[in-house]
Amino acid sequence: MNTKEQELLALIRQSESMTLEFKSDAKCLPDRELVAAVVALANSDGGKLLLGVEDDGKISGLHANHHLALSILRQCQ
Repeated sequence: MNTKEQELLALIRQSESMTLEFKSDAKCLPDRELVAAVVALANSDGGKLLLGVEDDGKISGLHANHHLALSILRQCQ
């Protein structure tokens, strides 16, 4: 397991907070809800959004529709 994976698992173990939001993507989270979650974090103290993580911390993964967006983001880094 690499360092990034370890960091993500450590975040998930902390559970949700004012600066950490989990969003399920099992049924393809609508873009509107995804944007609303990002805006809510941006309008507060900032934070992290973990897409593909259930409220109870279970990792459910990304819906196929969001895999393309993820690969584009990785290319931009």
